[in-house]
Amino acid sequence: MLMRPAYLALLLPPLLAACGGQSVFRPPNTPPPPAPGESFSLAADPFTLSRGGTATLTVRVTFNASNLTRVFLRYQSNTGGLEVTPVEQNAVRGSANTQSATFTVTDRGVDPMEKRPFFYIYGIACTSNGCSGQSQRSITIQWSMP
Repeated sequence: MLMRPAYLALLLPPLLAACGGQSVFRPPNTPPPPAPGESFSLAADPFTLSRGGTATLTVRVTFNASNLTRVFLRYQSNTGGLEVTPVEQNAVRGSANTQSATFTVTDRGVDPMEKRPFFYIYGIACTSNGCSGQSQRSITIQWSMP
């Protein structure tokens, strides 16, 4: 069966979205390149949290727009029994284009039946005039319990 270009144009965007920007040529643990027009991007690695234990989550913020001064980060979750501190903080633009923010994640009684626990870190871009009306992004933080 020969595909017509019109069908290919309909199928290509969902296929590209499903790939999540992954490339076999990109080294592991490197964020995908920013989509055109993104003022910043977020990246974090999955981690393991033992029952009753504590782990460190590092979120990398890459500033893609020159007018950004910081990215306001906030933890958000529906997973009960999980404590993340601080709940919110800033990644402040420095001499390097990529800055990091660190969160401490503690198990305070996560439901053992939750098979694929996750939470989100939301980011809001800020300029010297504030954060109102600026771009927003989120990243899903996947983690596991041994």
